[in-house]
Amino acid sequence: MSHTPSTPSLSPCRRPGVPLAALTAAILTLLLSACGASSAAPADIPTAVSTPSPSPQPPTATVARASGGLKVYASPGDDRPARTLRPTTDFGTPTVLLVSEVGAAAADGWLEVLLPMRPNGTTGWIRAADVELRDVAFEVRIDLAARELVVLRAGERLLSTTTAIGEPSHPTPTGRFFVVDKLATPDPDGAYGPYALGLSAHSEVLTEFGGGDGQVGIHGTDAPASIGRAVSHGCLRVDNAVIERLARLLPLGTPVTIS
Repeated sequence: MSHTPSTPSLSPCRRPGVPLAALTAAILTLLLSACGASSAAPADIPTAVSTPSPSPQPPTATVARASGGLKVYASPGDDRPARTLRPTTDFGTPTVLLVSEVGAAAADGWLEVLLPMRPNGTTGWIRAADVELRDVAFEVRIDLAARELVVLRAGERLLSTTTAIGEPSHPTPTGRFFVVDKLATPDPDGAYGPYALGLSAHSEVLTEFGGGDGQVGIHGTDAPASIGRAVSHGCLRVDNAVIERLARLLPLGTPVTIS
């Protein structure tokens, strides 16, 4: 297990000259208080979008959420936890964990989960009895070479859009991650656009940046010309109308695969 990360900040997203307060001012508004998607009507966006089917969709992933502090163990069957996660993130978002596809049911009564910490890909074990499990039908796939972000629902393409990625010296990390924070920014016309989705991913280059620990996110931008280019410190930038749609559509715990 890695050490507990410091106060999260989507700091790799920040451009030089943009103060950290532009993201954290007024205690960034928590967008959702649960793992479910918002009931607000989605905004129109300039991307390829199909109308979601009203019929139930098979789950893509399983998300674990605890009502209190959550004990995480290094191995199933351990008597003492390796760490205890708080019930909320430092932004006030309910703590959720993505159940791993590998070994999720390897031991009776235990679940292997992905953890939002360094190094990327860190996993741990939790007791199934300690959490509430919820299914998620959505997933996000990001192709860095194509600079494309795709949202799927039950395996079917729902949305695709162009995204900015990390510059060569600060590349966007690759791997399987998940959405841990959904935040409304204090300035919809600012550097991060109206919303920022904090991921469990951390920069492989920046271990500290702008007061945070190098957490990577997906957010809007006040520089739309940068979309489609390798210009960020590791974050993914999309059109502001797109991030509004994503904030309404994707529940906490949504898996995000970056390759």
